[in-house]
Amino acid sequence: MSFSQSFAPGPVRHQPQPYHLDPPPHHPRRRRREEDEPYHPYPHAHPQPHPYTNAATIPYPHPRGPLAPSRHLQELASGPPPPKRSRRAPEPRYDPPAVAAAALPAAPTRHPEDGDARALLLSRDEIERRSPSRKDGIDPASEARLRASYCAYLRCLGFRLGLPQTTIATAAVYCHRFFFRRSHACHDRFLVATAALFLASKTEESTCLLNTVLRASCEVSQNQEFNLLPYMLRGQNWFELYRESVIQAEQMILTTLDFELEVAHPYASLSSALSKLGLSHSALYNVAWNLINEGLRSSLWLQFKPHHIAAGAAFLAGKFLRYDITFHQNFWHEFKTAPPIVQDVVQQLKELL
Repeated sequence: MSFSQSFAPGPVRHQPQPYHLDPPPHHPRRRRREEDEPYHPYPHAHPQPHPYTNAATIPYPHPRGPLAPSRHLQELASGPPPPKRSRRAPEPRYDPPAVAAAALPAAPTRHPEDGDARALLLSRDEIERRSPSRKDGIDPASEARLRASYCAYLRCLGFRLGLPQTTIATAAVYCHRFFFRRSHACHDRFLVATAALFLASKTEESTCLLNTVLRASCEVSQNQEFNLLPYMLRGQNWFELYRESVIQAEQMILTTLDFELEVAHPYASLSSALSKLGLSHSALYNVAWNLINEGLRSSLWLQFKPHHIAAGAAFLAGKFLRYDITFHQNFWHEFKTAPPIVQDVVQQLKELL
């Protein structure tokens, strides 16, 4: 038979195939026999030993049965799915135990004209009795002269530096508070006053360089009245020693005052009250302003609130000008004071004149 004859067209003949009475063993419709392996619709549900190990591995969790409803049908039967926000697990929240309102202390009310509420106001007798200078043999009259000397030094130094009056007044109050807790016999008042002015220039936002303050203080100290600086040795490094002494004095002021640097002055209360009374552009205003500056030499800032000092200065200025300021019906209301307090302030201001 040639090659061409093998592919010649002709009738198709089917080869007979062997017929099996039963379907193949893997067919699901085949009748089960006792010698057959148990039939499993999901063969992966029962893991087989690994070809390289004897351990059985489970590729995924056991599936549901063939007649069990699917998860989607179970969710539909249970109702509509919850919103996405409610599916999230709520975060644990800690709520502090409730405290009764009566157990909480009431916050103190502070007024801007009252200054620092933590600054304790004392009477004149208490200030003189509790002064630490008494233990060193300094009587009240001598302490008053020492207080007036460093206030005069601060005024000269502040004018030479061109600082505003509020900065000079703040430095004087710092010195008053400092020497109420420290003795004059243990500290140089001019050194403390120099450091207080440098500190006040920073708190009142009229900052000066430390070297500028030191040079101006050296110029002011040439006056015979203020030539009480024993630490100023005319040596080679006297300026550096003086600088370190002022820095240490500033740190001592901060620790002594417990960093309570807020000071309220009577100038704002005086301007506000007299402007409401129509006396802001009068001679009475200028006289009262100068009386407040004179009051810095005393301990009025440790005894009275700022508007009390302003009321006493305005009342005394009216007496000097032969003008009864109490003629205005709103005088006591605008200054928020009482006649006994004003009389006490006026009496101490007269002692300084």
